[in-house]
Amino acid sequence: MKLASGYKAFWELAHKDYPEEMKVGGLLDQWGLIDAMRSIANADYSDRFAKQSGRGSRSSIDPWSFPKRSTKVGALALTYKGLILIKTPFDLALYTRLIWELQPRTIIELGSFQGGSGLWFADQMSVLCEHPGQVHSFDLNIKRIHENAKHPLLTFHQVDLSLVETLDKSLLIKLPHPWLVIDDAHVQVFSVFSYLGDFLVSGDYYVIEDVPIEANKEVIDGLQLMEQSGFLVDTYYTDAFGTNLTCAPNAWLRKS
Repeated sequence: MKLASGYKAFWELAHKDYPEEMKVGGLLDQWGLIDAMRSIANADYSDRFAKQSGRGSRSSIDPWSFPKRSTKVGALALTYKGLILIKTPFDLALYTRLIWELQPRTIIELGSFQGGSGLWFADQMSVLCEHPGQVHSFDLNIKRIHENAKHPLLTFHQVDLSLVETLDKSLLIKLPHPWLVIDDAHVQVFSVFSYLGDFLVSGDYYVIEDVPIEANKEVIDGLQLMEQSGFLVDTYYTDAFGTNLTCAPNAWLRKS
């Protein structure tokens, strides 16, 4: 697991060269690092990926409650290079982890808003990926994208996501994998998922932000569609900070 490579290297080194510090009551044990290293080094466990039908929908804490509390953390996390970035602090950390682990060649963002999140993804890709690819951001209202949302890896596309067939198949079929798709448009969510899902291959990720937790027929059918299409919930991301403590509860999905 690429994400745990540093922890595994330190774990092996510590056991070899600093055995006393690894014992109960040792320096690393007192700092709580042993349990942390063990959990991360073993993060790629067999039940990491779960079916939608086997998980509850509730979160341990609502991540969107943090900007409303008496702290500046949430407010600071909602901007990037002066542009609006509507992502929780938890999800920013999770995306950074996933980009490092997945090494995506293509990031597809559905919903551009001001362009701040697309710019953030492009910057993250340029820093974290050994072979940086491209970020493609799709939105109907591209006139509201700020002039400072520019990056050599970032391209904005105008498209009406309520008409999924307007997504350019000739473009999609050329985009290299792995893919990371982020749906933050909230338009025909499951129809768009069904359309794009045919282009994804094994190992690609699809994250749906702000999935409604009310179990209405549309949501139930949509979640069943994800499972039937071979997408599993990656609990390493949904539960990293607590059960579903993310703006995409049960919706960090990996195609099997």
